[in-house]
Amino acid sequence: MSIGGAGGSPDGSPGGTSSSTSSSTATDTAGTTAGGRARSSRRGVVGRWVGAAALGVLVGVVGTVLHRSAPPWGMVLCLALVLSSTVLVRAWAGLLPVVAYAVGWLAVVQGMSLTGPGGDVLVPAGDSLGYVWGLGGMVVVGVACFLPSRWFRDAPAAGARAGTGTA
Repeated sequence: MSIGGAGGSPDGSPGGTSSSTSSSTATDTAGTTAGGRARSSRRGVVGRWVGAAALGVLVGVVGTVLHRSAPPWGMVLCLALVLSSTVLVRAWAGLLPVVAYAVGWLAVVQGMSLTGPGGDVLVPAGDSLGYVWGLGGMVVVGVACFLPSRWFRDAPAAGARAGTGTA
């Protein structure tokens, strides 16, 4: 295999030929080296953490605005949203990025609980719905963290392997 018509080898040395078994992963500069895979893997991990935090912020904003909308169903729906999005983060990114989700959610809920510049408040102090939203949301995130890890695995169950079923 030669590059360019000059008879050079794929690694750029003049005149030599390359065998088909040589590994070019150590010298590849196109970003497909083992280090390149590690870099993209790190980017993927960082992306999952950032995505989890962004989802926590989004759910915190939506829930804080809507939790008082139609008592008690607005609260039930907002807590169900927290549970389902926490389960989504855990299934998509793993258990540790749930921390980023929880930090994003908690920061927004606490920030939006403060008095605004015009004196308006989304979560009034001493309001039972506000306490249920703030504390209940944290409990729901904790519940999602303690769900069995086998629910989030991609591997088939022991009896569901190909050829062992009775269907």
